[in-house]
Amino acid sequence: MKAMLSAFAAAIIIAVGASLILEEVGLSSENTASGPAVRLD
Repeated sequence: MKAMLSAFAAAIIIAVGASLILEEVGLSSENTASGPAVRLD
């Protein structure tokens, strides 16, 4: 049980960290998938 909870916590930390890093680098899906004619609110 302890191993499973540790794995869940690690997965959450990795996901949040990756999201923050990709946002800072400019590789978010908003920046990469939209063109100049797309308005995202």
